[in-house]
Amino acid sequence: MSREQLVQVEPDYRNEFVPRPFSLTPDELGELPVTVAKGPTQVLAWVRYPAVAERVRGVALAWTQRAVYVEWEDRGIHRVWVWASAVERAADGAAGAAVVAESPRASAISALGTEPLVQLVNVELALIGAEFVRAMSKPTGAFSSVVFGTIDGQSVHLDFLIDPATDMCAVLLVSMEIEALPGQSAGPTFEEAIQAYPWAVAVDALDLG
Repeated sequence: MSREQLVQVEPDYRNEFVPRPFSLTPDELGELPVTVAKGPTQVLAWVRYPAVAERVRGVALAWTQRAVYVEWEDRGIHRVWVWASAVERAADGAAGAAVVAESPRASAISALGTEPLVQLVNVELALIGAEFVRAMSKPTGAFSSVVFGTIDGQSVHLDFLIDPATDMCAVLLVSMEIEALPGQSAGPTFEEAIQAYPWAVAVDALDLG
């Protein structure tokens, strides 16, 4: 499904004047691929109005690395695109709370939440005499973050991703210079995904490069 099919939806207020929320423009969305949710994913999202921003509780219907297509009910159904950084996975039963990546298993991931994940990676790398030296990290969407650094002097980055439809966690090691690195591994938790990743094969490929 393309983002052109996921347009802004607003209730019919007839002749009543009601401020309408802003949706991201096509230029803001870019040409990124869209993932459509397999089921309702409860979220809290900041939505922009002409003079204010309002935090709403709704569901994520689709997303890209940059934005999330959110639906909520307020005198009718609203659907808009908002920045991914404005969306958090809602905690079950807590209307005003959100789940933050504080442990290896999380429903949303932030740049800060990658620190314990890098520690888990280094536990695995220590078994083969290697270490990931962290330089910086940044979120790449509501459900993913990237951590830049080096292994044995080679510039690499770690990608941590969550599929919000299944809560499956994934890790991937990427090098801009070496293409022959293993693909991502996934598991119910980041700990399991990291343990399943073939770090020895990846480090050997870096050494060969």
